[in-house]
Amino acid sequence: MRPKKFRIPCDGEGVPNLDRKVVIVSVFGKSQFQAKGCKANIFSSILQVDSLEEPTIDKISSCEIEGYHDPKTRTVYLHLKGLLDTYTLIQEYDDFIEKQERKDFLSAWALMRNKYSRALLALFHLSHVIVLSHPNHSFDYSYVHLFRALDTVRQKTQSHLSEVLGTISGLSKEWISSCRPCSPRVLFYFETCPPVFCDPDRKASLKKLEHSLEDRIYQILRKNRVVTNISLNSLFAIPANQEFVFVNTSQTKSQDILTYMTEELIKSCTVAPGSIDPNSLWDAQVGLNDGSLDSEEHTFKKFLQQHINLAFSKGFDDNVGRHAAPVHFDIPTLATFFDVSNKVYEFFIQGTGKELPGLHGLLDTDVKFSKSRCTKVLPRALQAYQENLPSHYTRAYHESKLAHAMAVFEMHARGPLFDEFSEKLQDECEKHWYAGRQMCQVLSFTGNPCTNPLHKGGGDGAGGGEQIESRENTSDLPSMEHCSGVRYICACNCGRCQGSREDPFNVKQANYDYFQMLSIQCGCNQLETFVFPVFQPSTHNFRAAQLMSNSTRKSSIVRPETSTSQGQTQINILEVNDEITAYGSGGQSPPAQVEVIEENTQRYSDKISLTPNDENKVVIAVTDDDAEHSKEKALNRQPSTTEYLPGMLHTESPVGLLPQFSSWSLVCLGSSSIYSHNLGLQHQSGILANSAFLLPWDVTVRLEHQKEKGSLWPTISDNNQMNFSARGKNYQNLNLIRGRKSKKGKELLVKIFVGVEYECPRGHRFMAATPDKILKVTGVGTVKDNGTKVTSSTTDMPLYFPCPCRQPKPLIAQLMRIHVVTPKAPVHVTLNPRVQPGPPPCPIFVTGCEEPIRLSQSAYWILRLPYPFP
Repeated sequence: MRPKKFRIPCDGEGVPNLDRKVVIVSVFGKSQFQAKGCKANIFSSILQVDSLEEPTIDKISSCEIEGYHDPKTRTVYLHLKGLLDTYTLIQEYDDFIEKQERKDFLSAWALMRNKYSRALLALFHLSHVIVLSHPNHSFDYSYVHLFRALDTVRQKTQSHLSEVLGTISGLSKEWISSCRPCSPRVLFYFETCPPVFCDPDRKASLKKLEHSLEDRIYQILRKNRVVTNISLNSLFAIPANQEFVFVNTSQTKSQDILTYMTEELIKSCTVAPGSIDPNSLWDAQVGLNDGSLDSEEHTFKKFLQQHINLAFSKGFDDNVGRHAAPVHFDIPTLATFFDVSNKVYEFFIQGTGKELPGLHGLLDTDVKFSKSRCTKVLPRALQAYQENLPSHYTRAYHESKLAHAMAVFEMHARGPLFDEFSEKLQDECEKHWYAGRQMCQVLSFTGNPCTNPLHKGGGDGAGGGEQIESRENTSDLPSMEHCSGVRYICACNCGRCQGSREDPFNVKQANYDYFQMLSIQCGCNQLETFVFPVFQPSTHNFRAAQLMSNSTRKSSIVRPETSTSQGQTQINILEVNDEITAYGSGGQSPPAQVEVIEENTQRYSDKISLTPNDENKVVIAVTDDDAEHSKEKALNRQPSTTEYLPGMLHTESPVGLLPQFSSWSLVCLGSSSIYSHNLGLQHQSGILANSAFLLPWDVTVRLEHQKEKGSLWPTISDNNQMNFSARGKNYQNLNLIRGRKSKKGKELLVKIFVGVEYECPRGHRFMAATPDKILKVTGVGTVKDNGTKVTSSTTDMPLYFPCPCRQPKPLIAQLMRIHVVTPKAPVHVTLNPRVQPGPPPCPIFVTGCEEPIRLSQSAYWILRLPYPFP
């Protein structure tokens, strides 16, 4: 027969065999949502008789103690349902959200735990064996605090409960004195098992797992003094010589009772009528009889039955140690059990004793602990923020120190007051930083912040600093220039001298002041210098033009570390007054054009076309039609004499504005004989030895026809200057032009030397052979590359290139100089540099010259580009 279900308190009406002695086995713990409050695979069939009904929980006590009496095994099973069951907890939480009686759930949760703990105290005063059921295979450490709180209240209420139990007849003095029939044993049931241990062939490993859990649980309970050597003084006892951990290896049917009952119903329908006794079928399902489960070695029935049998035979003696301690063990009759359970239930759950309210204080430790812990950790975290702080620092450093302080706080702070104290920590750190420790943080052109305290003056820099305009009072701020503390090695305009320079914060510092100072030390200020267009004031009250907001202007800044953009530099060869002109460009530039002009001012329109088979050959078609002139002339601009252009000149700059100074430099080192193609650049400082050479560039120019009167091109016999022999130390600079006749006209070969130089912040300089390759010569100084890929490539020369120098952190070099050695011939080389430091719509920076810059013949020219591009 099925055990009859009852609820505590119960008067025992309708329960048979009230005079028989019984062992009380209770189960409590946590259950999954699908189980609807039922715990453990074995008890799911016994305690949840009707799985179609929703579990009922008393609204006042927020728990329920179900009971079942099994006459065959003379055992009473008690099942505690409450807030540790996920299904019940979700219902209570939904009710809490709907009513919102309290501000936070933790306060409500403390009250719920108090009610559940009262019912659990009742079980510890009624049971011989208590089974703690858990959904997974790990021990829940939160039970330690619960057990210690229960033991504290048990000891405080022992005298009062003893007086209540003294009114019940038939109880022994030991029971009345200790308020319980014995020190109950607690067994641990884990509903799930790791898959690796579910294999029947690995029974030994499963036993090792259970024994390992036993050792770990015992150590935790002993360390926290939940169990002691004397079981009578503890809340419960742990068997010393018996197994008390069971790990279920079968599929847990209690996770979904409805599915389990449906499967069992299908199985019962497949059995022929009368082939099996209904009672034996029920007994086989519950697993506590002598049914089929006895054939299995690892069953919960076998595990539990040994403890029940020991209780009936001689009771429990779980004391450990050398010295004997008093032990009592009473087995009550079923009628006595009902009397005691009603008194205990009334005392713990319905009563309002003086000691019972103390249970809420013991359990409501979340807020108390959180406040105590956070109050203790807050000064430690603030000290971590203030440790080794400089006199002033940036917001980024402030945020990193704040993150470190928060990490220290998070490491130790706990509880519901965490957010409140974390906000207080942030406020304290902010106050400490604002108390005169802010760094200026204005970024230099290279992205380094100003390391001075927050101050006035110094210009705007590249942006990104603290906005002192937003401060209400700036009178207390000092006035000083920006300084990042970073220094770089940079060569002068001509490249013959290097010096240390400070990190620039404005265009004048970057591209004018430093190079002017270094040119005096080097002496290159005495060299022939090209004068770029600059602002010429006509009044004393001139000012900078108002173009746009600082935020818009600063948004176009491109940093070398992150930029992948490329710059383009055009190198032109132009013929003027019977002098040959050729054009070549680096990158995506317009077709090369040539203009030929006679002394009598008669104009001829010419074009240069690069044939696919001979890219270095320039063909000049000379005609008498002035209308075919296709060169675009620059518009005549009348620059302003009252307003100057702030910053550098680019294609998006307003018409008629010029900068106060030029960010470009073009100097002539002297004669072309300075450069030796065999010896390389010996006069340059800091350039890498295997890259200290220029690229030879041979350009073939062919004239389509000549005029009848007088030739535009001198023949070799007409000009002995062209017929050089390979003599002397610098013989490679001779024979730069040769003439020969062909059917289509006269062809001239012009040799030019070009170099595209990059310079890194450490002062390392090197030449580029192609847009993606560094120039490297052989051991004997032979340059295998030529200048065609630099001057005529369809790919622009990159503005930034990784430096080959060995540094812990790779450095980025910038294209800084263009070297050009012009030939000893009636040829003019022109430069038209155009640099775009970022992808469109980034503007293109130009020199401001309306025409390409024409270089003198047989000379060594160096064009210096701006240092950073703001």
